[in-house]
Amino acid sequence: MIRHLRIGMLFARNGLVRELSFRTNFIVTVISEMLWLAMMLIFVEIIFANTRSVSGWNNYQYLFLLGTHFLISSLFETFFFSNLQRLSELIRTGGLDFVLLKPAQPQFLLSFERVDYAALANAPLGVFLCGFAVYRLGSPVSVVDVLLFAVLVISGVLTLYGLMFIFSTSSVWLIRQTSASHFWFYLTSCARYPAEIYQPLVRGVLWFVLTFVIPVLIVANLPANAVVRGGAFQPWLVGYALAAAVIILAVSAVVFRWALRSYRSASS
Repeated sequence: MIRHLRIGMLFARNGLVRELSFRTNFIVTVISEMLWLAMMLIFVEIIFANTRSVSGWNNYQYLFLLGTHFLISSLFETFFFSNLQRLSELIRTGGLDFVLLKPAQPQFLLSFERVDYAALANAPLGVFLCGFAVYRLGSPVSVVDVLLFAVLVISGVLTLYGLMFIFSTSSVWLIRQTSASHFWFYLTSCARYPAEIYQPLVRGVLWFVLTFVIPVLIVANLPANAVVRGGAFQPWLVGYALAAAVIILAVSAVVFRWALRSYRSASS
């Protein structure tokens, strides 16, 4: 564990050096992230200029949901997304051989090798949005609420990581798997909206699938419900969210070991 922690710190330092070597690219990426957030805020203002609520969510409750989504997405993209996105190429070219030969757990190396500090820009923006929404709502937030929110955010990040790792690992069988970024975009697009809007679709089947089969709707909705929508919050979902994160992580490890049995190295 200590050795892997040291390796993780080296990865983080190398990522910082890489970002400082290309400062202009870093600045442009951060500005792009801020512009994307500005566009989402304009979208929210347009919606709530014509209605007071969407499926029971008012303007500031939805702002809190949006801030939670940006926070979780930022943490996921900072530590995991770029690594999982390149997993398909490593498998296709045989570059995975060099990872498997290293004296460390291969899933750890594949997951943490690169740290994308530019993506971290959305994290403080997400926290600011959440704080602003709570202030405008005027609802009291206790220390327990903050701790529960933090636990659910971490759970959401791990859930997205596990799902993405399973999807990226499928490249062992599909050989050329280049749609990882599209998969991530569609998942996060679903996660940033209130879960209730999916319930009327296909007689609730879509909501059920996105909540209990591929649990992306609870990633941002559950922390938001816990803090700013006490009446809609269902405490049993906390246990479900934590259990789902653990199960998905375990499944990702099992699928990876299973996939390695079918992996064709560069020499085969």
